[in-house]
Amino acid sequence: MLVVVVGDTHGRLEPLQKEIKSLPGLEVLLHTGDHYQDGSVLARKLKIKGYSVAGNCDRSGGVREKVLELEGHRILLTHGHLYRVKMTMNNLYYKAQEGGYDIVVFGHTHVPFLEKADGIWFINPGSPTFPRDGRPTYGLMELRPGQAELRIVEMKRA
Repeated sequence: MLVVVVGDTHGRLEPLQKEIKSLPGLEVLLHTGDHYQDGSVLARKLKIKGYSVAGNCDRSGGVREKVLELEGHRILLTHGHLYRVKMTMNNLYYKAQEGGYDIVVFGHTHVPFLEKADGIWFINPGSPTFPRDGRPTYGLMELRPGQAELRIVEMKRA
């Protein structure tokens, strides 16, 4: 199962949509918030399943966290601000351990992050529209039962 991970889109979808629409076998989109409605819009346009959570810039509606089961993997989807991910990864790490998650998907920092700690993958797709490190990015996860391949993808410049 191919899953695209995006977040911190802040209402600007055109470049991202152009890039990910041709990904072969794409089945699911995860949106980490800050314009969480963008996740529904993108998923609908791509005709795939989508899941979104609200971020600190989302003032109305939206849940703050979702727990998903995809291909046998237990996944926590959150924006990250509630765990203070700009300061430390410890809070999110402990949440992942307590919840028994295989993968934690978060955003908020606008900087891509990918690391595996004690068997738990942590992925932040960065931001395709307002990257704080100058690189517009998104994430990809290829999930199979008992196996997960995750990576950060730097977007092509138009």
